[in-house]
Amino acid sequence: MPPAHGRRRTTVPRMRPFTRFNANPQKYPPVATDRSINKSYCTSSIRVDYAHVGLYDVTDRQAWIAKKKWGTVPVRVSHARLLKGGTNDTSTADKDKFVCYWYHTPGTGEGYVHGYPIEWDEGHLLIRLDPNWSYAQKKFIPNTDSRRVEKNIEQQYAWGQSIFDTYAKKNPDFPLSWHMVGPRAADSMFYIQRVEPS
Repeated sequence: MPPAHGRRRTTVPRMRPFTRFNANPQKYPPVATDRSINKSYCTSSIRVDYAHVGLYDVTDRQAWIAKKKWGTVPVRVSHARLLKGGTNDTSTADKDKFVCYWYHTPGTGEGYVHGYPIEWDEGHLLIRLDPNWSYAQKKFIPNTDSRRVEKNIEQQYAWGQSIFDTYAKKNPDFPLSWHMVGPRAADSMFYIQRVEPS
């Protein structure tokens, strides 16, 4: 119905429902839901003094790393082992929302990564890049949808930068570089950033 003569129609702007996804992250930080994390094998306390594997929960923006335990080598533990129901030999569906990564202190890695030489006498953070998997939506993105694939790579890059910044803030006493390792060398990015000890 049109407004009465001489009156202006006033509209109330529609407000989006408040969720943690549209909240101000400084005022309302995400709350970690760690139901799928196997806390006997991992911790959310980031450490730079030993090599380990890690998982980054894209929903909660929380990193988890393998604990240094007697009888286990934290960098050789399966990523799935860090989740409830996973083992070193079997995976779990919950892994689909976690970005996997490997953190190496000097001298704990060796060889080439997709044929690319890595200076293993320094520290390295290798983060898995999967151009065709949306961790946020838990969906496969076909190569034919190149726009979505590119946006997905940008999102994973942003998560990788966040993970690296967390480690860099711990001030390791050795140079630390980060890389994104895709399924092929052409999908990977090496030596994205390097920090020196402060």
